[in-house]
Amino acid sequence: MILDNAQVAKLNVTPFLDEKFQERAGSVWQALFNPTQLSLARKNKYNKTASQGAKAPDTSYAGGDPDQLALDLFFDGTGVLEQAQSVSERVGAFLHLIDFHGEKHEPYRLEVRWGNFVFYGVLTQADVSYTLFDREGRPLRATVKATFMEVKAPELRHAEERRASPDLYQTWLVSDGDRIDLIANKVYGDPKWWRPLAAANDLRNPRALEVGSVLLLPPMVKG
Repeated sequence: MILDNAQVAKLNVTPFLDEKFQERAGSVWQALFNPTQLSLARKNKYNKTASQGAKAPDTSYAGGDPDQLALDLFFDGTGVLEQAQSVSERVGAFLHLIDFHGEKHEPYRLEVRWGNFVFYGVLTQADVSYTLFDREGRPLRATVKATFMEVKAPELRHAEERRASPDLYQTWLVSDGDRIDLIANKVYGDPKWWRPLAAANDLRNPRALEVGSVLLLPPMVKG
């Protein structure tokens, strides 16, 4: 995916403590310079069984791997391109996203958001290259090649995998301007279904949906 370098929206990475991406963990990390290219990889796995006398093995679908997101980040502390900031501190703040937190002893769940693009996962690898230094050896410029792996709560993943059936759970990614009664009307054909929808998602304030959150859409129980 090639993106316009002049895109106004900044790339934001928000850490969460839980796999449903509801409990935030600290402040949002924001890129000062947007990446010029963002790569998204999707892969399926196949089992290969050799057949006697056959040229090629028999193949069978073995499931899909999590999506992989890759992007390059640029850091500048010279003050030429933007207000000078410590490159070491900026890079360190980003690398903190790959560390495990003390409560669950596992890395943060991360929401990567850039304009309309949203990715939920964990940071699996960050390769740092320092490219410019001052006279005292402090880094002035750096690039980070970051790789993220998609992570979803099991119930959300199962619901999406079986979303073709109207009698099973589906999901809804909340966008700006969404209202729970409008979602209920679009999904179930009746805005009054906002109450079971709110109950299924344990919403304390159904009128204040958080943009980027994922709602479970329960199956309609026919009377």
